[in-house]
Amino acid sequence: MARKSQNFLINGKIADFIVEAAELNDGDTVLEIGPGRGILTGRLLKKAKVVAIEVDRELCETLELIFPDEIEAGRLNLICWDALKVKFPKFTKVVANIPYHISSPLIFKILKHNFESGILMLQYEFAERLCAVPGSKKYGRLSVMMYYHGEARIIKRVKRGNFRPIPRVDSAVVQIIRRDRHCYEPAVLEYVVRRIFEQRRKKIKNILGDVPYGDLRPEELTPEQICEVARHVDRVHN
Repeated sequence: MARKSQNFLINGKIADFIVEAAELNDGDTVLEIGPGRGILTGRLLKKAKVVAIEVDRELCETLELIFPDEIEAGRLNLICWDALKVKFPKFTKVVANIPYHISSPLIFKILKHNFESGILMLQYEFAERLCAVPGSKKYGRLSVMMYYHGEARIIKRVKRGNFRPIPRVDSAVVQIIRRDRHCYEPAVLEYVVRRIFEQRRKKIKNILGDVPYGDLRPEELTPEQICEVARHVDRVHN
């Protein structure tokens, strides 16, 4: 079984692709979540400083044995803790092979930080939802909240046989370019987005009452239109 639901990447060519896509330089500090056995860590360290967060104590001990010089020199900061609970140090870019079962909360946590860009390995179906556009079946809360924080696109599909243990599904390498595109108060936006996509089969007016675009369903609204709805809801209730 995978440790802590992790499936370890074993294909060095894909690891090379991920690191190249990250476009790192020596001034970068890379946040790596779930370094596992270090297939990405070693490659990242050749180009930048790395903050690696690993929840599995045995894997942490393995990484300490593999990279003692880099840790001693301060080039690798190894944090043995749960990425969902630990406070992230400052970083410029994020590179991670994210365990499937924490993808959503971890993405939302990452997006709350200021950084330039990221390269993430995600379950393919999750990646499709993250990158979905209005009108598509995959479009939902995740896609909208991603839009408000930047741009996401799938740059490579990775077959399940490139991992050990072999997962049940394929993965995707996703590129994220971070930029704030909130058009209204973030807390209000998050509330409205959550409300409407919890009842995505209903028309907006049947969820929120008399609001703009009331005759449309949630998946038919662009993120900008959802902002208009959020502004109206906030004004009415305040």
